[in-house]
Amino acid sequence: MNDMLKRGFLLGLGAASYGKERVQHYLDELVSKGKITPAEAEQWKEELIQKGKQKEENWSGQAKNKMQDTFKDMGLATDKDIERIEERLQAIEQKLDHLSREDNNHS
Repeated sequence: MNDMLKRGFLLGLGAASYGKERVQHYLDELVSKGKITPAEAEQWKEELIQKGKQKEENWSGQAKNKMQDTFKDMGLATDKDIERIEERLQAIEQKLDHLSREDNNHS
């Protein structure tokens, strides 16, 4: 599973890098042909980068949710599950300690 995540991450980085280079090349061509100004090219580039970041954030959120669902399906405990168990265990330990002290006082 860890290897699969690593490959997916590296694939995403490669695609982002390749995409950025392609966009820059395309914009440079438009500027050199006089179809857009350098200022327009910069503006388009910034807009595309912003849209890419938004897509990445959406994808990251979806991937995180999918991973959580997968872990849940596998029966793995979440941090919240462990925290709840620790709280319950602590409450039980306190009750046992209290009962033990009562027994010692009655003896």
